[in-house]
Amino acid sequence: MHMPSIRRLFASIVLLALILASASLAAAWPYSDFFTAANPQHLSLTIFASGIGAESLYAASHEGFQLEQTLNPYIGVVGRVAGYQIYQGGGWDNPLTATPNTRPRNFGVFMGGIDVMPFQGTSLTILGGRDVGDSSGARIEGDFSSWIFLHSRHPINFSFSGDHFYNNGLSSGMVDLRVVVASSRELMWLVGAGGQIWAGGSVPGVQKEFGPDFGVVFREWKTSVDFQAGYGNSHGYGTIAVTRRFGWDE
Repeated sequence: MHMPSIRRLFASIVLLALILASASLAAAWPYSDFFTAANPQHLSLTIFASGIGAESLYAASHEGFQLEQTLNPYIGVVGRVAGYQIYQGGGWDNPLTATPNTRPRNFGVFMGGIDVMPFQGTSLTILGGRDVGDSSGARIEGDFSSWIFLHSRHPINFSFSGDHFYNNGLSSGMVDLRVVVASSRELMWLVGAGGQIWAGGSVPGVQKEFGPDFGVVFREWKTSVDFQAGYGNSHGYGTIAVTRRFGWDE
């Protein structure tokens, strides 16, 4: 599978997700209040950190924050600042050129864009920006998330994220499908499966890895902790991610 094929695959996944979301959520059309400011307007801050490790001598971490301001009920503007540390090897989220890692590589990422929310529980964020530091190229990113059967006892979440790194020509994507298996006033538990796929640049063919997901949401703190472990071209791997959200109505 070459680069045009993998880009068509990413586009097909996003299109399928939009079809599923539109079939399961009743949305008014046309959006008569599209040109009306959100009331109330909402400012959110998300802080995040994650770590990745694989048997094939790849280890990385990244952390940062994202600000989002609503413009109307369906669109918000987004800004993101993150720092990356790549300790060894190459992986799906690595914008560096293929050179041996003689030391940890560090770089920052500055991105901005829009968040489109066409239906309740559905979001498509499109971002562009640039790296600074050991990576200095431009990058683009698209993040999609949709809750299906949102008002049932066991909602299902489908998410997909795609990146293209101009520094080394690599394109990558993450996909997850998870279901809420239990929920209380304090906690929400999610179980599912997901993985990563990447190609381009100096990567030989299409690489992939998949495995089960486990997540827990602490409702009062608006904090989520997610784990994934599995197997693929990078052999055994594991990831952990922590996210905390804050929000203010204006």
